[in-house]
Amino acid sequence: MLACFCFVIIRLMVPYIVLFARFMFNEPFKWDKYVEKPRLVFYGIGLLLMHTGYYEVLDYSNNFVGFFFLTGCFLFLSGIFMTQLTWTKRFKRVFIPKIKERLKSSKNFNISISESQLAKLYDNMIRYDMVIIDKTSKDDFVRCFLEDWKSHDSKIHLKLKNPACKEFYELFKTNFPKNNLQLVDFIKNSDVLRREDGQPYKYDTVRNALTRNGVSKRSDELESIFAPFS
Repeated sequence: MLACFCFVIIRLMVPYIVLFARFMFNEPFKWDKYVEKPRLVFYGIGLLLMHTGYYEVLDYSNNFVGFFFLTGCFLFLSGIFMTQLTWTKRFKRVFIPKIKERLKSSKNFNISISESQLAKLYDNMIRYDMVIIDKTSKDDFVRCFLEDWKSHDSKIHLKLKNPACKEFYELFKTNFPKNNLQLVDFIKNSDVLRREDGQPYKYDTVRNALTRNGVSKRSDELESIFAPFS
């Protein structure tokens, strides 16, 4: 185990000692903060797991099949894995982008759709009387879907009951599959959708809609407004 500690620490120190030496002697050096900072975070967590596991193993070394001994071994090995993961190409190309995406606060719908497509969708919904045109202009419609929720006061006033609203969401996801749009953002977090009476939709009510029939009363019309995009 001590050899593992030495290996992990030496592997970390060697490249950073070189960087520090170049810095001190005013030599150019490459420091990619978008990789090095996450690497140090993972290394810190990994070393903490290794230390925790190491002491657990020592305390229960007399019982090689005991729960705490096995837990210590698992923590120690997990720590080694986390530290060595940081040196792989996968860490830079896959893990860092995923972690950054998780840390982002969702302030918009994060959808992949153009303004022209939204404008076409709006026109189709107006044709089937699904949007209250006096309260929701085309600009409002596009703005609500593409811009940050807190950057405007626009609302989308729909003439859709709860089942139809959920079906609209599902068809939207199906016809624009690259979207990372979740129902909770669509209904609750955004606070841009309004019912015909001007009140916001209730997330739990919309989420549990369509449990009986699977389709809404306006299913055929909804299919028609999305037909040009399929």
